[in-house]
Amino acid sequence: MKLNERWELGADLAADRAGFGRLINVTSSAGKAAVAKLIPKDPGAERELLFGETDAVRGARNVVPVLDTGEYGDDWVIVMPKAERSLRQHLVAAAGPLEIKEAVEILRDIATALADLSGHVVHRDLKPENVLRLGDSWCVADFGISRYAEATTAADTRKRAMTPPYAAPEQWLLQRATSATDVYALGVIGYEILTGHRPFAGPDFTQQHVHEVPAALTAGTPRLRVLVEECLFKAPEARPTPENVLAKLTAAHEEPSRPGASRLAEANRLEVEKRAADHAQAQSEASESQRRSALLDVAIMSFESIAEQLLDVIKADAPTARIEPEAGRGAMQWVAELRYGRVGVSNVTATKADQWSGPFDVIGAAQLTVNCQPNSYGYRGRSHSLWYCDAEVEGAYAWYELAFMDSALMSQPDVVPYALEPWSGSVAFSNVMGTKQLAWPLEKLDRADLDEFVDRWIGWFGAAANRELQRPSRLPERDVPHTWRRSS
Repeated sequence: MKLNERWELGADLAADRAGFGRLINVTSSAGKAAVAKLIPKDPGAERELLFGETDAVRGARNVVPVLDTGEYGDDWVIVMPKAERSLRQHLVAAAGPLEIKEAVEILRDIATALADLSGHVVHRDLKPENVLRLGDSWCVADFGISRYAEATTAADTRKRAMTPPYAAPEQWLLQRATSATDVYALGVIGYEILTGHRPFAGPDFTQQHVHEVPAALTAGTPRLRVLVEECLFKAPEARPTPENVLAKLTAAHEEPSRPGASRLAEANRLEVEKRAADHAQAQSEASESQRRSALLDVAIMSFESIAEQLLDVIKADAPTARIEPEAGRGAMQWVAELRYGRVGVSNVTATKADQWSGPFDVIGAAQLTVNCQPNSYGYRGRSHSLWYCDAEVEGAYAWYELAFMDSALMSQPDVVPYALEPWSGSVAFSNVMGTKQLAWPLEKLDRADLDEFVDRWIGWFGAAANRELQRPSRLPERDVPHTWRRSS
């Protein structure tokens, strides 16, 4: 595929205008100045690259036209008219917010292109670098380039198909891009040209674009502020269509002519803010649920190795022990019985965020119990909790062993110490003296070195099997320092 015309190569243009590929000044044989974009080849991607030549793109207003296409060495080539400047260069020169009238004109020119292309083409990478001044209009460039970038297989290439400060929530969530994706980017551009800065400064653009609501606009007319805020809605279906954006921009630079209309516009702005906040909250809750679910999967997988190490020693040291799943009780992972003793490990159960009000985060919990035939004092054994949590360092999750006891002023149960689910044990971590207290401190389990843990529980199981398991002589059995992250 050769270029239709012969172009003489000139100097490279500024890198900030190149985006995906290189920009080079070229001159036709007739002396016409233009710009060539050279894009690295990827086999089979030329169809996507040449998407910018389709009828939908060629017939649209305010789209930088394609003068010629072809290949040069290891690159595909698109030749475009030489622009006066990019919107990015214009904003840098302005060094601050633009006047409302100019801002509306820029947004209207871009929206015109999006409206003409709506339903046909999605840009996916709209940003000031891709908006160029041609003649009397601001025109959108690089339709098809982002499609080409997404069609390639290299990871670094795919990243260039999305510019983080302008990427819509659905792009971060790897959902399908639509014209609403370009409307979101237009909202970012609108926010930027009205305030002199983007709605989100980074560096965590994923968190900001998907979950956070930008600071409320104070620049511009009420109509313009509301329109930009609507474009930045997190839910794609809640954003205005490109055609609707274009219609609203017609009167966006005008203040409402009636006081009543002004009050109504302000009420609408407040509703826009509320809906944006509600959606951000919903997205945050959904992401939190996904985070906890992923951590629970890790908790269950890692707990298996703890339970298996204990079971392996029982099988090796007591081959006559009867080991089986607890019949009719799905909560138990396995139970081992030998003479008068019994030891069991439960399955991991999830802890919901609203079930625990303690000073750290608990994802899941299990229990480890050893029982014996009651002695003359009615003592039946002990049980400990195992919690998967970030008790010491926020975000550093591991399995911790702990156990509980009742206040000394209360009559003692026949199982001491005992295990509690997190929602029942939070009082032991509060600053309020409660009926439940820690009898065994939070101790982190090192899955690579469980010798002390396993040997201790094997010893208790052996004592129970011989009817020698005794109620602890003192409670708590070990010092209980407040090593958790914060008080509640």
